[in-house]
Amino acid sequence: MNYKKLFTIPWYYTLVLLFIAGEAALFFILGENIYVSIHDNLDLHVADYHILSYTNTFFSHNVQLPLLNGISRNYFASEFSLYSLLYILLPTSTAYAVGYLLKTVIAVLSCVLLAKDLFADNYEKYAPVVVLCSFAYGILPLYPTFSFPFVSLPLAILLLRRIYIRPGFTSYFLLFLYPLLSYFTFFGFFILGYLFFAILFLWIKNKKLSFSLIGAFCVLFAGFALWEYRLFAIMLFDSTPTIRETMVQGNYNYSEIIAAVKETFTIGVFHADAVHTWFVLPVCIIYFVFLNYRYIKEGNYKGMRFDLFNWIISFLIFNCIVYGLYFQEHFRGFIEMLIPPLKGFQFSRTVFFNPFLWYLALFIILKRLYDNHRQKVAHVIVLTGIAVILFTGSKYNDLYHTAFNYAYRIIKQKPSNSLTYNEFYSENLFHSILSDIDYSGEKSVAYGMHPAVLEYNGIFTLDGCLSYYPQEYKEQFREIIAPALDKVESFRIYYDDWGARAYLFAGVDENVYEPVRNLEISDTNLYIDADAFRKMGGKYIFSRLKITNVDELKLHLRGIYTDTSSPYTIYLYEAN
Repeated sequence: MNYKKLFTIPWYYTLVLLFIAGEAALFFILGENIYVSIHDNLDLHVADYHILSYTNTFFSHNVQLPLLNGISRNYFASEFSLYSLLYILLPTSTAYAVGYLLKTVIAVLSCVLLAKDLFADNYEKYAPVVVLCSFAYGILPLYPTFSFPFVSLPLAILLLRRIYIRPGFTSYFLLFLYPLLSYFTFFGFFILGYLFFAILFLWIKNKKLSFSLIGAFCVLFAGFALWEYRLFAIMLFDSTPTIRETMVQGNYNYSEIIAAVKETFTIGVFHADAVHTWFVLPVCIIYFVFLNYRYIKEGNYKGMRFDLFNWIISFLIFNCIVYGLYFQEHFRGFIEMLIPPLKGFQFSRTVFFNPFLWYLALFIILKRLYDNHRQKVAHVIVLTGIAVILFTGSKYNDLYHTAFNYAYRIIKQKPSNSLTYNEFYSENLFHSILSDIDYSGEKSVAYGMHPAVLEYNGIFTLDGCLSYYPQEYKEQFREIIAPALDKVESFRIYYDDWGARAYLFAGVDENVYEPVRNLEISDTNLYIDADAFRKMGGKYIFSRLKITNVDELKLHLRGIYTDTSSPYTIYLYEAN
């Protein structure tokens, strides 16, 4: 046996392993002092998981969680998912870091397994670009809580392909388990939809119905329904009106639709950032022009129609068009009329498939360069693509932001205005506050910061952030914040037309809950209906700002609190 060969790791795997090891070392050495994206992350999902953890309610039923004045546990993530499992087993900050690292691992494994199935004995020929392209896909700054559904898409394709070609119990069983990696409203619904159309297409094409794929459809749907049983119970059996039914999605005119389609194609959308604008997009467009010029020149129009690269670009454009049309009221209404369950559902999320499609398109270019013996060119392209991702400060690129902010601290000899994980939640500060007031579950609100800060620290809140909760409570909470909404039209529209953030707003058009080290606002009056606050059981207002109209609101300043580990000064007000 050649032991030297056995223990030799190919250079491309070495690169991936060194990166993951380095990233893991940085995250675990810094611990809670890393810079983590806050928007739709620390201010929402991470706090939710932490609540489930410290209340020990992951597997509970008929219980309410201490936010939004007590809301059913069923509105939160299923306990049956790999991502939830991290928070069940690990401390919250550790679970987040492990999830961030696992995203890359899952992407590489999923793509490699799919490539090995596709290329069989020829896999080794393309292994370097398979691994590096999947690595690029795996380090994309995708929506952290739902990153596993993004990067596991190749695994779903692999299982469906195997079932279609050579159905067997193992493939069906793994497909049944696949929803543990995915999420129904982001990807599951659309995977099932595309599978349904694939069954119809193959039936017409082959003049034979694929019972193996019909079986796959049933198994996959059963998997989603079982593992996400809380979501399905609310969607199918709970008649409680929710804020989803009253959200205003807008009505674009045709020029706005075209602009949205163009922006989605060239830049992408929030939560699904493919970081393709400055490199992958130009490479794909140049190749697209070259490829189809050659087809036209040769008169090979059939080849042009059936070229896989052209189909992928067409799919990308289709998703962008759906995204743009979603904001056209008549189109949206027509689709909701045809398929009533889609009322209030964001079917524009087909665009979430685009990050995978961009890097699949890039891989096809790399593969064809390999076929033309231009491996070095392929390596330069994919390595450049990886470098562009790493050095782009996108919203969820925690590695970049951690490195940037520590570099800023070293160069400027002072911290930046951004907050670390530890600073955002400031557990030491709030522990001392709660000890001082002998806190025992009194209902509270946050002002000058996200309610998630209070929720993370075990404080029962009337406010909160959740994209799916009863409409009745939205209307009740509105009574508290009506004075601020009456003063600032943009906040009124923001709350009435959306409402996922049931927050205390300022009386001026300024972001009073911006998570920064130095928070300043021009008007320090608090515009709330204090009687409505008391009526709902509210007692404490935790504020980063010194409120100047406390006498008018009949509030009592209970104390002013600081801690060396926190950037916050908390003014604690109590309703008289």
